[in-house]
Amino acid sequence: MKSRLVRTVASLAAAALAGTASAQVIDSQDFEGDGKDGYGGWTVNGNQMIFGGGNPGQYMGIPYLDFWGVTLENENSKNPVNGDYTKLGPTKFSVDIRVFALDNFGGDPLNPDWFPIVLQLHDFGDPDNWDDNVSVWFLGKGLPQVEDGWVRYEFLLPDPTQDALPPGWGGTGAENEWGDPILPPDRTWSSVLSSVDAVSFTTFVPGYFYGFNFWEVGFDNVLVEVVPAPGTLALLGAAGLLSSRRRR
Repeated sequence: MKSRLVRTVASLAAAALAGTASAQVIDSQDFEGDGKDGYGGWTVNGNQMIFGGGNPGQYMGIPYLDFWGVTLENENSKNPVNGDYTKLGPTKFSVDIRVFALDNFGGDPLNPDWFPIVLQLHDFGDPDNWDDNVSVWFLGKGLPQVEDGWVRYEFLLPDPTQDALPPGWGGTGAENEWGDPILPPDRTWSSVLSSVDAVSFTTFVPGYFYGFNFWEVGFDNVLVEVVPAPGTLALLGAAGLLSSRRRR
């Protein structure tokens, strides 16, 4: 009887976890197919250029041309990556990135690590008023070296319901006394995340200026997913613990 109860609880916990996991994905894009579905609205520097040699299959990127920087972005209002994150909870953003070439204007190779990837979530406010554009952003690690191939980048968006910016996160829309970008005094972390109009992975760090370089960069396997709630993790632990007890 005890063994049957243990198996039942473990099975229910595993089933609940599976159900939760299946409902966690907000968007997943591997850039396969003919693009008739618009690849979910993702673009790189405003275009949807698809190449072979992804991780695996196809990837979206830019050919070897001169740009100020590189941005994978989604402004599609129909894609659930844009909307109210306060209803979702903590969220993880992941993407595979590869640098095929990065040179200065003289053709000399540049160190990709000089260009960190920023996750930025934008609230454009009134579309006719640029002055009320705001965002929150996190500075990630530098681009991978050419010889590194495809590298996975992951960012965690903490509790979106709090008002204060979490450690490591910045804001834009106003400036402090030193000219650094900050959120305007009437905006908070949660107010921005309650109305996200665009999500971007970009080499443009807010507050910095950039010149032209020659870039060939690709993006693949974008995944945006809600982080399991603590209760779900506890349920998983209970299932594992009960299962191990039954095996002994």
